[in-house]
Amino acid sequence: MDKLRANRNLIYIAVIAAAVIAMIVMVIQFRSEKKAQADEAAQNVTVTEMKKKKLAEPKITVDTKIIEDGLSDMGFLVTQEYYFTQVERYTKETRLFGLVPSESEILYSYDGSVQAGIDFEKIEITKDDDTKKLTVTLPPSEINAVIIDEKSFKAYSEKDYLWNRIQLEDYSRSRVQFENAARKKAIDSGILDRADDQAMKLVMNFIRSIPDAADYTVAFE
Repeated sequence: MDKLRANRNLIYIAVIAAAVIAMIVMVIQFRSEKKAQADEAAQNVTVTEMKKKKLAEPKITVDTKIIEDGLSDMGFLVTQEYYFTQVERYTKETRLFGLVPSESEILYSYDGSVQAGIDFEKIEITKDDDTKKLTVTLPPSEINAVIIDEKSFKAYSEKDYLWNRIQLEDYSRSRVQFENAARKKAIDSGILDRADDQAMKLVMNFIRSIPDAADYTVAFE
């Protein structure tokens, strides 16, 4: 009888021990699941906060108005010069008493330069923040001035008749012709194309000096 009781007690103790072990395992598992859930929740919160922070961060873009105003302050900018020494012949024809032809002429030369450039006030700039691109629209280059060095004047030959003298107004007309010829030679030499190229370089350097435009590509049209 005592032996049977002893066996029963051992069985009870074994059952109780198994139950305790099972409870301990359940508690550990429950705590592990709770910790995993807490970690996952914390991670989700962190990701959400990061997304919110990223959305809250200001998007840095370049202000094209600032660029246009800066370029506009330059006004008309001479970007290319064509230097020349040009020889011209001016002829004045008339008829003495309306019958006898008379011709006076002068062969002369001047040194000077033809200036070409762009009106920077007319430059327009558009932007595409998605592609990070600035498009610069340049006005066409134009001849700004023909500058003649008066001190460089040289007369090589002169035929001047008493009744058909070359007067001051004749020199004025001759000068206009001279300037037109110098302008044409400068254009034929490609001064306007060179003025465009130089203007592009100046605009590019100006844009690159603006920190907010550092990540933008620049195209000209």
